[in-house]
Amino acid sequence: MYPLNPRDPSFFDSTKLLREFERIASVCNGCRLCFNYCDSFPTLFKRIDERGAVKLTLDDLRDVSSKCFHCKMCYVNCPYVPPHEFMVDFSGLMEWAWLLFKTKEGLSLRDYLWEMLDAMRFARPLARALISRGREIMGMHREAPELPVADEGFRERFRPKRIDNPKAKVALFPTCLVENSFPEIGEDLVEVYNSLGIEVVVPDFVCCGAPMLDVGDAERLRKNAERNAEVMERMVKEGYDVVSPIPTCTLMLNEYPRVLGREVPKAHDAMEYLLKLVNEGKVQIKGKLEKSVAYHPPCHLKYLRVGYPGVRLMRSLGLKVETSNKGCSGMDGGWGLRNYETAKRVGSKMMDYFRESKADLLVTECPLAGLQIKRASGRQPLHPIQVLKEAMRNA
Repeated sequence: MYPLNPRDPSFFDSTKLLREFERIASVCNGCRLCFNYCDSFPTLFKRIDERGAVKLTLDDLRDVSSKCFHCKMCYVNCPYVPPHEFMVDFSGLMEWAWLLFKTKEGLSLRDYLWEMLDAMRFARPLARALISRGREIMGMHREAPELPVADEGFRERFRPKRIDNPKAKVALFPTCLVENSFPEIGEDLVEVYNSLGIEVVVPDFVCCGAPMLDVGDAERLRKNAERNAEVMERMVKEGYDVVSPIPTCTLMLNEYPRVLGREVPKAHDAMEYLLKLVNEGKVQIKGKLEKSVAYHPPCHLKYLRVGYPGVRLMRSLGLKVETSNKGCSGMDGGWGLRNYETAKRVGSKMMDYFRESKADLLVTECPLAGLQIKRASGRQPLHPIQVLKEAMRNA
């Protein structure tokens, strides 16, 4: 497990970092399965071909890590990840390297702007102006899709509902995307959960830390992880399960042991959690919807290794679901908006699929991938929880 905590002395061990880079590069050199995943791998293999894996430098690592946008697909598909004896975790190594390099170099004003998602709750007009008219200030690519900013955030809309003898109790981590850009996803999740007898509360979580990892702010990542971990521990002690509707944020919450160096309660994907309750016989979802669905499985959902629970639940209610499996959308939040030429190239196969799809509904758990889907198709994709909501109306 690579250190992501700047208070861990081994975090700053550049010699250990370089030796591990050389070791993993040697394994990757003999495989090259990931040659076309992202620009990190072609860059790595070019340097290996020029000088050999054991002659790589920290400058090489700086260049390779700068091109990683943390999709985790190399880990999902690598044949040598733990518990294999080679213990390859290329994505984890890139995270450690990126955080270390950026900690030493310092952050730019632009970096700080991209990680201030919590502040959007209190400055929506300013955030909207920066995203729509301040593209040069933010470093957004001129062709990048615009991330919406809601007039009213999810927390402002949320109204807790008292449920007697609840089937389950959920502490909802709404995520910055739901809070600031797609509050309707959170509203629909709460409505579905409540209708099934699931109590939902929204504690005072802060940003999961994914934007801090993206820009390389190790200290702010640690602070947010510490704050959220304390909330998660308190809520679990009170009998609640932690649930998040966006796979990227669910993944980040479950990475806190790497950030903090200690155990932290598990965070559940929203659809995974529903399917778990169904399988345990605690809730029964009734409804019917005879429509076709084109579904994009988010990279980070694959990394969570929970299968495609949203697909299983939609199919159980009569929907005909086709899974795209056309690779990553290339977005990864602010990274894709800043590097949209790369994001567009990485996500081209996925975008082509949705451009040509004749399905009634386009669906994904990832609103950032949804930006690419909408760009390609002209249609707004739905979260699986929103499809369940529609189906349950026909119960």
